[in-house]
Amino acid sequence: MAKRILSLSIEGTTLRLLSSNGDSVEAWDSVPFNPRFIRNGYVADPEGLGQVLKNALEERKLTKGKVVCALSAVGTTSRILSLPKVDKGQLGSIVQREARRVVGGSLDDSYLHWRALPIKTTQQEVYLLTVPKEPLHALMKAMATAGIKPRLIDLKPLALMRAVNRRDAIIANGESNSVEVVIVIDDVPTLIRSAFLGEELLSSDYAVGRISDELVRTIAYYNDSHREEPLDPELPIYCTGAVAGSIPFAINVATLTGRPIQPLEPPLRYPAELPVAHYMVNMGLVLKAL
Repeated sequence: MAKRILSLSIEGTTLRLLSSNGDSVEAWDSVPFNPRFIRNGYVADPEGLGQVLKNALEERKLTKGKVVCALSAVGTTSRILSLPKVDKGQLGSIVQREARRVVGGSLDDSYLHWRALPIKTTQQEVYLLTVPKEPLHALMKAMATAGIKPRLIDLKPLALMRAVNRRDAIIANGESNSVEVVIVIDDVPTLIRSAFLGEELLSSDYAVGRISDELVRTIAYYNDSHREEPLDPELPIYCTGAVAGSIPFAINVATLTGRPIQPLEPPLRYPAELPVAHYMVNMGLVLKAL
């Protein structure tokens, strides 16, 4: 028998909640909270946010089920490292050294994750990800205040990649005060760009312009860094989030980049009235929990 999965994501100044029964979406909602609970994209008041979350779940009778939540990728570092081929026993220490070089110092304040990729050349490629500890601890404190023990926590860009469900893709996720751009090649998030756009909520028109600019710059940066293998001009863009999922954004991006904008088709069952673009992070979290 399928069990309820409850996914939680902080987007702008709202909590987005989505519950599913296995792979079938049942309910969703956005719960506004005090903007002072967030600073620079991180949880600044765990107790205040935790109380909002607790009340929201109790009011909606969503107190039971497997809880999964998203963490902002602001401040994270994501790289593909090209290293000389070495024995597996030596690879870990080399990755640690390269990670310190990439972040420019000590790793004491970050969690380090890495994965060796299939060897295609004379080099060993490794996917490297560092996540700052403090924002994660603040999120966990908010969950504890709400009486929640999350089964899983995932970065927003990785949840988005899972929900878009394409081997190669450009993902632009835009909210009222944040943006994530993810370039996926061969099922690897080869480039993640995550930025907090400011404490004040942006107007829709201004947000569209800012997020479009971030997307164009990220694509240009990738192509400049991969001159031998730039992005295919036909590689499509998938627009997610309250701002990026809008028609004005899609038109703007298609004009600026000349790339096709593809519809979102997350591999879950969901009602036709679900605003899919708004809840792509949540659906990616559900997919991770299945």
